[in-house]
Amino acid sequence: MKRGVNEKGRVANDVETEQIVFEDTPDDIPSQITSVVQHRGSIPLVWFQETSRLNIRPEITLKSDVDYKATRLHFENLVLRYGNPIVILNLIKTREKKPRESLLRAEFAKAIHYINKGLPDDKRLKFLHMDLSKLSRRKGTNVLGLLNKVASDVLELTDLLHCEITISSKPLDASSGQGSCDIKINDDFCAATMVPLLLQKGVLRTNCIDCLDRTNVAQFAYGLAALGRQLHVLKLTEEPKIDLHD
Repeated sequence: MKRGVNEKGRVANDVETEQIVFEDTPDDIPSQITSVVQHRGSIPLVWFQETSRLNIRPEITLKSDVDYKATRLHFENLVLRYGNPIVILNLIKTREKKPRESLLRAEFAKAIHYINKGLPDDKRLKFLHMDLSKLSRRKGTNVLGLLNKVASDVLELTDLLHCEITISSKPLDASSGQGSCDIKINDDFCAATMVPLLLQKGVLRTNCIDCLDRTNVAQFAYGLAALGRQLHVLKLTEEPKIDLHD
């Protein structure tokens, strides 16, 4: 099974998800575009599980990495890709009768603490832990509501991308600092300039053990919270939040 991180800082199940929202217009040319990016990936420690047809929950083997070099490389790569802050949402179990996930939870927290000691305050990794399995079993707990609150807080830190698009027949001034692309209109290509009004800074990185069910729920909640903000900056809604009961 592909799990954990390799010596180059690359993790298994590394996936970037981008959510793009724009207002539909009669000529099919959006004047404004919004985008939010989030990330998922295996827990960036040196660990693995042996495949077994007889054991649906194979044992977790954790290898020692005293200086957490591979873990550090992974987060350095995320900073290069997305900037700061890097917010980690860890959804694995905290306590178990027979420790499995909880071993990784404790080691992951130690790794983040160790790495943060060598970073300035404004560049430290932000580590959030939610035992989603435990919360789901607790009677009366609104798990989606809790995740939505976390997502809203993270979006306050990272913001989103909001671009204004202008169609022009004139060549783009390379010194303007604007982006450019070609848009097809009635079988003809026209130049389009993109002016960023907001920029996303940093990213939310979510994980559980296999980056599937629990991660899917958390990323859905984040996408829902982001959608509320995207619709709001496009001036399509009065409030930047979506009612979970709608």
